Amino acid sequence: MKTIDGPSKMRFVSLVLVSLVIMYSCYVYHNYDTYNSIKVVVKENHAVEYGTANYNVNDLIKKVEGEIVSIKNDVDTSIVGEQEVVVEVKKENIVREVPIVVSVVDTVAPVIQLESEVVTITQGDDYDLTSNIVSVHDEVEGPISYARDVTEESRSYYHFRYNDVEIDHVGSHEVTVAAKDQHGNASMITFLLKVLEPKPVYTPVYSNVAANASGGDLVSMAYSYIGSPYVAGGNGPYGFDCSGFVQHLYSRVGISISRGTYGQQFDGVPVSYESAQPGDILLWGYGAGSPTHSALYVGNGQMVHATNPRQGVIASDVAAWTRGSGTHVIAVRRIP
Repeated sequence: MKTIDGPSKMRFVSLVLVSLVIMYSCYVYHNYDTYNSIKVVVKENHAVEYGTANYNVNDLIKKVEGEIVSIKNDVDTSIVGEQEVVVEVKKENIVREVPIVVSVVDTVAPVIQLESEVVTITQGDDYDLTSNIVSVHDEVEGPISYARDVTEESRSYYHFRYNDVEIDHVGSHEVTVAAKDQHGNASMITFLLKVLEPKPVYTPVYSNVAANASGGDLVSMAYSYIGSPYVAGGNGPYGFDCSGFVQHLYSRVGISISRGTYGQQFDGVPVSYESAQPGDILLWGYGAGSPTHSALYVGNGQMVHATNPRQGVIASDVAAWTRGSGTHVIAVRRIP
């Protein structure tokens, strides 16, 4: 029987070991190569909408080398922003955890709910436009509040857009409600504000009525506000509409009068324009009982009033304003 000598046995063993090392190296290299070949490519502009339930991660993936077997560290769709998702991918029994970045976005604009599509008021009524808003609600933020002044950069608000000059006049006026959330999503809705002409009211005119004791103070304050901005619905101290300006002046001397032009035509005692004294209220309009504008008479045929967004609070000659506006003084009220 032939036997293998010592050197031959050593060579055989060495050959077997080398073969095993080569085979193991090939196995390791193959697994390493397979591991590195596992990739996940996401789609461009991939995103999940805020609040989405049971989203499918496959909808976000453009290409995957291998088979997705599970998702670790999933997306929280109640949080807006970028989040890292870990996807477990299997290929040839090799499993790799691949992180991908998913964006949770808010693209839904606020929802505006109106009380009515048509609001009818009488000219001179003290009407608050926000009373026609049931709610302005955003899916992410919840309720959104009213803001009087906004800019292009403003976020999380709703406000009104309308013709500042015409809104108090008799007729139908379109009012736009515009809302924007914190992520810039915007929505708009409109309603109609119908301003009716009030029924004419006969008001007697009295003579020999004592002048307002606060007339001098009222006049001084009126002049001090010249240049202040006109703000629809404003009654000071940083912005006024016409009736709000007059009401603010009287409030500063401790006298309460009506907020709107229609109500102011019944305040105090009626006197003729010929007997007007500094501190009296001038009511303007196209006809008796339908005032469209109010001002404070300051004497010598002059008045101070909040005019419009372009001019703000100014001093005017009564006669010149009559010629330029097409309206006239329909009532003068003296507050004793």
